[in-house]
Amino acid sequence: MTSLRINGARLNDTLQSTSSQWGAIPDSPGMCRLSLSQADKLARDWLIGECEALGCATKVDQMGNIFAVRPGKAPDRKPIGMGSHMDTQPAGGRYDGILGVQAALEALRTLHERGAETHCPVALIDWTNEEGARFPGAMMASGVWSGRGAAPLAACHATRDSDGVAMRDALARAGYLGETACDWRENGLQAHFELHIEQGPVLEEKGLAVGVVTGVQGMKWFEVRVTGEEGHSGTTPMTKRSDALATASRLITAVNDAARSSPEMPLGGVATVGVIKCDTSSQATIPAGVTFIIDVRARNDDAVSSLSTDIFTRFDSVMRAERDAGSKTAYAVARTWGLPESKFHPDCIAAVRGAAVDEVGAEQVDEMMSRAGHDSAWTSRVVPTGMIFVPSKGGISHNPHEYTSPEHCALGGQVLLQAVLKYDELCSKGTIPAS
Repeated sequence: MTSLRINGARLNDTLQSTSSQWGAIPDSPGMCRLSLSQADKLARDWLIGECEALGCATKVDQMGNIFAVRPGKAPDRKPIGMGSHMDTQPAGGRYDGILGVQAALEALRTLHERGAETHCPVALIDWTNEEGARFPGAMMASGVWSGRGAAPLAACHATRDSDGVAMRDALARAGYLGETACDWRENGLQAHFELHIEQGPVLEEKGLAVGVVTGVQGMKWFEVRVTGEEGHSGTTPMTKRSDALATASRLITAVNDAARSSPEMPLGGVATVGVIKCDTSSQATIPAGVTFIIDVRARNDDAVSSLSTDIFTRFDSVMRAERDAGSKTAYAVARTWGLPESKFHPDCIAAVRGAAVDEVGAEQVDEMMSRAGHDSAWTSRVVPTGMIFVPSKGGISHNPHEYTSPEHCALGGQVLLQAVLKYDELCSKGTIPAS
């Protein structure tokens, strides 16, 4: 099995051709393949056809997750999964998530062409709505599958996009409202491996080729609602105003200030406001209501809580100053989503490290924590999980100019295949018992 090598040129050709066909942004290298859009449906249809041509049995669960399973010699074993996602941000790139699915397909192609028999079945998985760009809630479907996500199946099905389309209806329209239970206890895995671009600058800055991911940092999202009083923008004196947008701007500045002073910097402790909605949106009216979302991330759960506490302590200081100035604005906070710190399994970490060192040598490999969320964060709650990072040029991601070289894409695909085979060998020897 150690002699098996993927076809790197084919992997990169498939990656680029499918990205060009389904979801490419005109006159741009970027992608807009929102979950369950027509582009996503067509890419999914193609993927299933490719997997079935390799002899895989495919099934779709209640959240639209695709499982394409290649049989192994031990039918009592659950599959070793190779999972990621094919949906993108509205103006994303061609590598985030998509590389992981296409590399998994290339691994299946390699096993098929060589007639290689694995002990465990091996599965390609395309997780639905990882980005949360169309239906709010990142890593949504893997969260449901794990039973540990922020929302259960019914709540996710009821989630609506900006056009008011419920996710369940979008699944049905696309033909991906499957009958298989979206539940790890009924549709389980022996382990889960994911190849992903780093989405950060660390590997490139250190001149390294492969990151062995040990876990995912903790995250919390908060919705903040600021209320004030509407008034005429020309006739209301400045001293008589309760301007919700002006107050919100001071609160948002406090978010940034808290993160910049966090003791976790520069390794973690980041906070972002990326969504702001003003009720009035009229040039001649003082805003009476503003909503914004805070994204807080840090290395561990304690650090996330500490930074969150600092943010809201600063909010209270802002509001005292607002009251002293005569403003009647107020705010309320609701936690909308969270991802606890994730730790990957030592057996999976060792398999990834061994495969990476075999390919490029120990000096080109380093262990690291992911600062972005991934489906593997949820799978790690219920099955052994490991991840592989390859470099991102300039650390750019969620951007049309996101880029990972063909050489690094091929390297990542090779490490993915060999990590799965190393883990499978442990299973065949009984070192890892059946799950």
